[in-house]
Amino acid sequence: MRGKTMKKTGKTTLGFLCASLLTFSSASAETVLRYAGTLPVTHHLSEAQKTFAALVAEKTNGELKIEVYPAGQLYKAHDIPTAVVTGAVDIGFNLTNVWTRDAVSDINDIPFLYRDANHAEQAWAPDGQLFDLYTKTLAARQMKPLGVMFFGSLFDISNNDKPLVKPEDFAGMKIRAYGALSSEAVRALGGSPTTMDPGEMYLGLQNGTIDGAITGLTSIDTRKLWEAGSHATIAQAAFGVFAVNMNLAKFNGLTENQQTALMESAREVFQTTADESARQDEQSLAFLQENIQVVVLDDEQKAAWAKILAPVVEGWQSRASDDEAAVIEWIRGL
Repeated sequence: MRGKTMKKTGKTTLGFLCASLLTFSSASAETVLRYAGTLPVTHHLSEAQKTFAALVAEKTNGELKIEVYPAGQLYKAHDIPTAVVTGAVDIGFNLTNVWTRDAVSDINDIPFLYRDANHAEQAWAPDGQLFDLYTKTLAARQMKPLGVMFFGSLFDISNNDKPLVKPEDFAGMKIRAYGALSSEAVRALGGSPTTMDPGEMYLGLQNGTIDGAITGLTSIDTRKLWEAGSHATIAQAAFGVFAVNMNLAKFNGLTENQQTALMESAREVFQTTADESARQDEQSLAFLQENIQVVVLDDEQKAAWAKILAPVVEGWQSRASDDEAAVIEWIRGL
């Protein structure tokens, strides 16, 4: 009788161990990736973060779970690249110029390179020369570009003094810039550039730390800069493109199916944000025109700005590699 009891107990123990191992295996099958962003929760790119996470979960049957942290909940804009490289966060998005000092990262800030939003979309097609070069460049920096998302019109200016139309209007004005080329552009226009995190623009305008801020149409709207600045100049000298970059080692450690799911999901989000950014720009422009004084540069005014900003373009070309220069010619020929 005792032997039968021990045998039964042994089977029970074995069954418990098997069940525990199965439970552990099931729990460990899910991989969690943290995805950091900086734009307001209502911004269409913050919504795109959620869309991306949902697509990845669907394509991997829940194997990959993306935890989304918008609105600078984890890191400020300029801290995200370091966080991704060191593995403090797995994925982040930011304007391409924030990620590296390579000339290719500044391409979107070359004044009036893109004729319009559609031209920028063509240039950043996932199978195009620009994204290919950007991917190779970021790999050397231990990052993996999954894709890009479209912010929309950029190099638009919110200010609290007067309309900014002619270069002489910028004289003596301290203006927030968002990168190297935008800073050079402010200097060329006669202003004084200052670096400031996007989340600090509102208070900067409100307390007079800055006279104006270069940002985008949707940012002037969703960050409520129109409350602090009674004027806006819509120049569309650039179009904001946010790179979605992942820690390279983390990406390489995933299965091939998981990697494919990430890239496919990013491709889908690329198209939805391209479409949505145009709609959001139109909506924000209409809103701003109802609430503050807005100047939208016409073709003649843009040409005058482009002439003044020519040295900025020449400065970029002087430090560009042969591959980067070739990509510019490819973009212009699209």
